[in-house]
Amino acid sequence: MTPTLFAGTSFLVALITSYFVTLKWIDAAKRRDLVGRDVNKPYTVYVPEAGGVGFVMGFSMGALASVALGTFLVDRSSWCLYVLAALNTVLMAAFIGFIDDVLGWKKGLSHRAKVLSTLPIAIPLMAIKAGVSVMCLPLIGCLNLGILYPLLIVPVGVVGATNAFNMIAGLNGLEAGMALIILSTLGVLAYTHGNLAALIISISAVGAALGFLKLNWYPARVFPGDVLTYSVGSVIATVAVVGNMEGPALILFLPYFLELALYLYGKKNGVEKESWGRPVGECLEVPYDKPYSVTHLAMKALKALKGCAKEKEVVELILLVEAALAVIVLYLYS
Repeated sequence: MTPTLFAGTSFLVALITSYFVTLKWIDAAKRRDLVGRDVNKPYTVYVPEAGGVGFVMGFSMGALASVALGTFLVDRSSWCLYVLAALNTVLMAAFIGFIDDVLGWKKGLSHRAKVLSTLPIAIPLMAIKAGVSVMCLPLIGCLNLGILYPLLIVPVGVVGATNAFNMIAGLNGLEAGMALIILSTLGVLAYTHGNLAALIISISAVGAALGFLKLNWYPARVFPGDVLTYSVGSVIATVAVVGNMEGPALILFLPYFLELALYLYGKKNGVEKESWGRPVGECLEVPYDKPYSVTHLAMKALKALKGCAKEKEVVELILLVEAALAVIVLYLYS
């Protein structure tokens, strides 16, 4: 079997599973009153939360579909170990995110608890010594980190990406859209570099993200919750480790580094910022005197250009910037 067949199977299984599980989750969440207000709308609407369970189920089934093919039909399953380790990492991250979602917004885990609880999720990757100790980073070059790679870089990378991906969020389609672009880019690199494990992991997540995005795009019928953002962050880190793509991942995460800088700037000014806007009719206004998020920068840019920053356009602008970074990554690393 060719890598294309493995990837195609994982993609389709993940896409279909994610979409239909999310549909079922929407009904279940409504019945249990697990809903939250969409604060970016000028009218009052409540949307089912924690819809990322559909993404997690889709990713899991997509990855396991290729493991089944590799084990029982081809009997060339050395790469399956990496896929199963990745699955363990992602499921642990998703569990932490789901706990936070169920406990409720502003009532769940503290920032410190989230970071500490994600420390063990890198253990499966560390145990199988996933990745290569030689890292090639932009502007720095290649470094051979030896034993420091599995013991330090892998856990720091996994914990960092898992928590960072949760930072740019709060608008319809934003989280799933970013996941789609970043993971598609890493998937293309995995394919061109012949890394089947990284390809299966990334393409399973791409299919799952696409299935979820269909229901999360503006106007959203479901919110992703931390269960999606945490699991996606862990997938990105896992693909970067397994595929030896730390450099591309860092470039693709530049908006999240900017988000962190804006967040710290807000903390310095005593502002506990939120990424969403203040609806004024169909437009979104920055709810603070200064921008403290990438979403706020997009709102200000659109208002300056068009006089109005609509939610869908804010998301599209951020996704366009991420797509530009993806083109740069493909140019540099393909």
